[in-house]
Amino acid sequence: MGRTILLTNDDGVHSPAFKAFWRRLVDLKLGEVVAVTPEHEMSAAGKSITLHKPLRVNRVSSKIHGDKYGYVHLVSGTPADAVVIAFNLILAEKPCITVSGINMGDNITLDNLFTSGTIAAAIQSLLSGVPAIAFSVEIPPSVERRELKVGSFQHHGEIAAEITRFMVENPLSTPHVLNVNFPFHMGRDTGVELTSLAKIKFENYILERKDPRGFPYYWIGSSEINVDKSHEGTDLYALTVQKAVSISPISLEVNTPILMNPESFYESEHLEKDRRTLENLRKKVREILVSKTR
Repeated sequence: MGRTILLTNDDGVHSPAFKAFWRRLVDLKLGEVVAVTPEHEMSAAGKSITLHKPLRVNRVSSKIHGDKYGYVHLVSGTPADAVVIAFNLILAEKPCITVSGINMGDNITLDNLFTSGTIAAAIQSLLSGVPAIAFSVEIPPSVERRELKVGSFQHHGEIAAEITRFMVENPLSTPHVLNVNFPFHMGRDTGVELTSLAKIKFENYILERKDPRGFPYYWIGSSEINVDKSHEGTDLYALTVQKAVSISPISLEVNTPILMNPESFYESEHLEKDRRTLENLRKKVREILVSKTR
C-alpha cells in the first residue's frame, strides 16, 4: 500500500494558505493526500476534544487549483477531533506523517503550543505515534487579511511541501512535531533557523466595559513583549528580529529530568543523527529560498 499523508488545519478548507499548501502537496505526488479539517475556523481551540455533543463528518469536493478538485472531510469539531476522526474512521491505516496548516498567523512560543489549534492537530497525531509538522505564516498588521488569495501563499506552500517531502524521506529516529513558522515576506536573503520555543510573545491584560444596563464585561487583551538578545536562539527571536524561517522540533517528553536519567531522553547516536537531519533540512530550505525566490 502506498504512503498516506494526513492534511489538516484549524482555519477550515477555505483558507487560502491551506489551499496553497494542499496544491503543492498534491503536485509533489508524495503519496495519497487525505484532507480532514474542521468545518469552521477553530483558531485557539488548543487540543480540546468534543465529548459533550455528537460529531458529524461530511465529505465534499473542493477546488484545489485550476480544474483540479479534491475531496475533503469536514468535521464539526476541533482540529484534534479531525485527527482522531481521521485515524479511527477515515483512514484504513495510520498515515506516514500528519501536516497541519498553513495557518494564517504565526504560532511561536510555548504559550501557543498550548493554545494553537494548528499545533494541537500535530500533537494529537504525535500522541498516536505519527510524526507531524505544524506550519504557520506571520501576517503583518499592515496586510489586509481579507485581500489575501491562494497566490499570496504560493511560495510558503511550496516550501512547506518540500519540508514535508524531506521529513517523509528522512524521518527522525523517534516521532516529533516540527513547528515551522514562515515570515510573510521571503526572499533570497531570508535565513532559516533551528530554534527552541520562547515562553511568551504577548503579555495579557484585562479591559473592562459596561453593558447598556451598567453590568461589567471583560475582554482579554495582549501587548507584545520587548524582544532582545536574551531571546536569541528562540522562535520568537528568529521570526520577529531575524525575519527568518523558524523550525522548532518538539517532543512530548515533558517529565522533569530531576527524577530521570538524562540518557533516557535520547540515545546518543540517535541524538547526533537527528541533529544532522535537522541541519540538513535547514540547509535544504535555504537552497530553495535562494534558487526559487525572485
